[in-house]
Amino acid sequence: MFEQLTQQIKNAQRIAIFNHVNPDGDALGSAFGLKLVLNAMGKQAEVFLRDGDNSLKEYEVLYKGEGTGLKVSDCDLKIAVDCADIDRLGDLKDQFTGNTAAIDHHITHKAFADVTIVCPDAPATGEIIFDVAEALGVKLTREIAHNLYAAIMCDTGSFKYSSTTPKTHIVAAELIKMGIDFAGLSKCLFDTKSVEYLNMYKKGIDRLELYLEGRVAMLYFSEQDFAEGKIREADADGIVNLPNSIEGAEVGVYIRQRGEAFKVSLRSNGTVNVADVAALFGGGGHEMASGFLIKKPLETVKEEIIEEIKKVL
Repeated sequence: MFEQLTQQIKNAQRIAIFNHVNPDGDALGSAFGLKLVLNAMGKQAEVFLRDGDNSLKEYEVLYKGEGTGLKVSDCDLKIAVDCADIDRLGDLKDQFTGNTAAIDHHITHKAFADVTIVCPDAPATGEIIFDVAEALGVKLTREIAHNLYAAIMCDTGSFKYSSTTPKTHIVAAELIKMGIDFAGLSKCLFDTKSVEYLNMYKKGIDRLELYLEGRVAMLYFSEQDFAEGKIREADADGIVNLPNSIEGAEVGVYIRQRGEAFKVSLRSNGTVNVADVAALFGGGGHEMASGFLIKKPLETVKEEIIEEIKKVL
């Protein structure tokens, strides 16, 4: 399934790598894992990020490789990783032109590249990059393995989400064989929290709202909440799982203000396909974790979400 992609890569010399806005550990780990794979082939490659992305904790723990000074316009191949829709490239989407490829694992992927690799059964794009490296004949290094392990660990919740498969553990074992500090990665990414994060988490507990006899839990934060908490939304991403951690909750809803719009994240505990719910609002993602952006009054947003979830409970 990788023949077209591997040929594209072999024919290119300078490669630009993109990921989605507000990148998570999978988006960043996949991008920099792929960069190191391409470097191992003698290719020039650069990951193009947006302002603020390089201060994320997930970015700081990764191996980035040598900087090239490449501009997007210098590149003869552009690859988007972990991006389900061209709009998710944000202000970089206008530069995603010419010879393009996309590598993704979202079931709601909307094709936007010349060559598309989508593996919905993979719990993380990092797992697909592992397969791409194998298809290219690139041997793993400790640095590549480190980045891909971080990617997979982040999108599987440290291998606890139901999307994790036997293959995921096999891939993880191969990465661990390369001598990575998997315990250190886990501690940094999952077990180390700032005081600001914990204060926001406490505020989240105090604000939880329960609907439909406790089967739906909802949490809302405004831009002012993040400003007062002296924390960026991206640095408080783990709070997304707070609503669905409540006993008896089947769906967790996490709403954040984005200017005049609201970013909504949905998490399922197994009984509801939240990708279907998100699709009703123009969004998408996975059966267990999806989201969308909506521009309506907050109370209307809450009411419409609860109404749609009620139909499928």
